[in-house]
Amino acid sequence: MKLRSGAQVARFANGGVAQNPKAFQAIAEHNASSPFLMLPQEIKNRIYHFVCGGHMVHILQNDSNHNHVHGNDTAKLSHATCIERVPEEQIQKEFDSANPDIVSWNIAAVEDRHIVCHQRPPMQGKGPKPNQLSLTLLRSCRQVYLEANMVHYTNNTFAFNCNDILERYVRARFKNKQNLVIRSLYLDVSVSHSSSVSAWSDSINKAILQRLKSVRCLYLNITQVYCTCSVETCGYEGSEMTERQGKMFKKFSKLPLTEATLVIDDRTFLEQVKAHGSWGLYDQMEQQYRWTMKQKQDFSKEIRNTLLAREDVEKGK
Repeated sequence: MKLRSGAQVARFANGGVAQNPKAFQAIAEHNASSPFLMLPQEIKNRIYHFVCGGHMVHILQNDSNHNHVHGNDTAKLSHATCIERVPEEQIQKEFDSANPDIVSWNIAAVEDRHIVCHQRPPMQGKGPKPNQLSLTLLRSCRQVYLEANMVHYTNNTFAFNCNDILERYVRARFKNKQNLVIRSLYLDVSVSHSSSVSAWSDSINKAILQRLKSVRCLYLNITQVYCTCSVETCGYEGSEMTERQGKMFKKFSKLPLTEATLVIDDRTFLEQVKAHGSWGLYDQMEQQYRWTMKQKQDFSKEIRNTLLAREDVEKGK
């Protein structure tokens, strides 16, 4: 049997197409005899979760060559399921438990964790793509669609590494109120200067605090990159930037969070300085602007303590 498109099923389910009474009665009788549809709703919900949920879903905005496109609303949004096997909670434990007396700057576990997820998937023939959500079940019949059409929003973590993609994705789902059922977010926030903090801060206000008010789980990754232009122009001054980033992330305390992680990746912090072969300048800039492991851990615990308002974060539990 050929499956109908998702749009067709949605139109039928939402009453957008006139229904023939006899055909509707035949469908109802068929559904009543379906072993799957006769299952208790709790069991069906578990099946829907296993089929459509349990993933981190990276939202991408790429051109035809699969290169990231920034600030272009005409580029098609796509997605890729995460292939990173280590959960964010485990990475947080490794980050918190690192000994700052031994680890001066950072731990390898947090570096470029999801970079492979954004690369072009391998070419393949027809059939389901291994890095795509399988939503075929929703196209099987109207009853299944009505029961499960929000499951993939409720039971997956949506990941964004660009603030304009975050705004565009959420804006597109505001009309059908799909934004109201999103429960889990992963944000890779790249910080290089004050303007990047301002851009992310604005997007957090518009997309998350105003439209994703049901988020319960928040996973934060800060990617710190030193901007090689003058400190006076970019405003990358240690204490000032710490304060700006702190204010930005503490905004999430307005959400009903039950879980939050925050790790810092600065592997490429002074990559541009290295590229120019300025090793003397590199050492100077590293000592002046790069956060030590202890500073990263303290910042992370302070933010999580504020977001969750509980003492176990400070204790590292």
